[in-house]
Amino acid sequence: MSERTKRLAWMAAMVAGATAVSRLIGLVREMLTAAFYGTTGDISAYTNIAIFPNLIRALLADAAISAAFVPVFTRLLLKDEKERAYRLASSMITLVAIAIGVIVLLFMAVAPFLIKLVYGDFIDNYGYFRLMVLMTEALMPTVILMCTAGVVIGVLYSYEKFTMPAVISIVWNVVIIVFLIFLAPRIGIWALVWGNVVGTVAELGLLIIPLRKLEYRYRLRLDLKDPALKRTLWLMIPVTTALGILNLNALVGQAFAALVSEQAPAELYYSFRLYQLPQGVFAIAIGTVLFPSMARFAALDDLGGFRDTLSGAVRQVFFITLPFAIWFIALPQPFVSLIYEHGIFSAKDTASVSTALALFSVGMIFANGNIILNRGFQSLQRPWLPMWVSLFNLALNAVLDWLLYKPLGVAGITLATSIVATWNFLALLYLMRRQIDGMGGRALMGSIAKMSVCGAALAGVSWGLWRLSEDFFARGFWAQLIVVLAIVALGGGTYLVLARAFRLEDVAVLSSMIRRRRPGAVPAPESVCVEGVPLPGGGVERLPDDEEPGGAEPEVPLREGDDAVPPVPEPGGEPVGDEPQPPARPDRAGDL
Repeated sequence: MSERTKRLAWMAAMVAGATAVSRLIGLVREMLTAAFYGTTGDISAYTNIAIFPNLIRALLADAAISAAFVPVFTRLLLKDEKERAYRLASSMITLVAIAIGVIVLLFMAVAPFLIKLVYGDFIDNYGYFRLMVLMTEALMPTVILMCTAGVVIGVLYSYEKFTMPAVISIVWNVVIIVFLIFLAPRIGIWALVWGNVVGTVAELGLLIIPLRKLEYRYRLRLDLKDPALKRTLWLMIPVTTALGILNLNALVGQAFAALVSEQAPAELYYSFRLYQLPQGVFAIAIGTVLFPSMARFAALDDLGGFRDTLSGAVRQVFFITLPFAIWFIALPQPFVSLIYEHGIFSAKDTASVSTALALFSVGMIFANGNIILNRGFQSLQRPWLPMWVSLFNLALNAVLDWLLYKPLGVAGITLATSIVATWNFLALLYLMRRQIDGMGGRALMGSIAKMSVCGAALAGVSWGLWRLSEDFFARGFWAQLIVVLAIVALGGGTYLVLARAFRLEDVAVLSSMIRRRRPGAVPAPESVCVEGVPLPGGGVERLPDDEEPGGAEPEVPLREGDDAVPPVPEPGGEPVGDEPQPPARPDRAGDL
């Protein structure tokens, strides 16, 4: 294994570690949410309307900023065009505030009609209409803050200021936990609502602290004729479209869950929180860290290096997330019981959420693989291909939800999600193979076959241990924690021992992530590649003043001696290299 592979693995471990802390605190928040609200109608009403602000936030504050604003802003810095970069940042903040503000006001005006349209049967059967409208009006303004924060995070990432963006999600979770502990017994579901609002305000306030230490200062400006702004908006289109479709799928699933029962939306919410844990900790981290490397290979037209990196990333994600998929499919009950079965969350609720989680997890490894393949298409600057696949997925998901929600309830909705995730992976894999003349299919299938054998052993050991310890598990929280940790340790240990016996390379990658200690700054990569801006045929894409998005863009080959772009000089410090960037928005486990 090359030193570069080990270094990238270590970077992935650091990103995953920071995300894991937030996820763990997020689990505490979810435990308190379950303890105070269970699967009551109040929490179902909350999860029904929370999907609306999450939809807008996901469209404009997450990957869209990472895939569009950060590359353009960073490129201007690399070209020593700071003032132009700062004008772009100010225009983006102003545009986001105005555009999202208008969207929020319009949405709040039509919210009563939209809620009746989507959740009409739920309201007719169980009520909660007034509560849902009021909660929507309270939460929607936070979208303006979150989208503005997305641009600020983009600026900080361009200067490799990662600390505060990593901290804010932890603060967000802590604020909600405080509100739940002290206010939930008094004001009910509104403790969760106002905790979200205050936590979001705190996030943006904290982000301003490192922003003020940079040379950049926000100026009220909006230059819609700026080619850099046009380029940013143009790059956002395929990403926001794909994300919009993904979140529309979630809205469709939530709407069908509301047709099942009063408790079903909450059951879907809780099962998704656990299902999302491995994805947030591992898949996103691996995809993020390997993104610059894949982009560099694409820029150099090195399909062999690109293919090996992408195929290796898919294998790593499969290898790391397969144990979680098996545990959640074969033994969902101990995990759900440990996290959720407290307070008013009952054993009946545990049974329903466990079934939903098991069927959710059928497609877990493929959903995580989709993250890597999407990063690959972005590296090739082919984001439109996944977008067309996601358009078909929207229709497929709606049809499957409609067919399965009556016979299977919430479990039918989660099964539909797994089927769509599996289909999406196979479709993207086929399209990627056509783009890069193969994916190392034999090696990939051989690794998957070996992982399957290791996974079967993990399932057997974990199941046997669970059967032996069921009575002890019933003794309370600490007994539950011991049993779950034992299942993870012994089952995971069996998996790793067999993987090492099969000489799976992924074990060596994982071992280097665990063993390696960072003695100092991580060494700079071999070359510098601005994320998302390399040309498929080689060279660096220029941004002339008269560039129009969507038009033909000249491919300017690198001149001799231009094989590396100078690092960005950080104000008041040493030059900054091109270290892999964390996700555009750090984990907010559970979102709203």
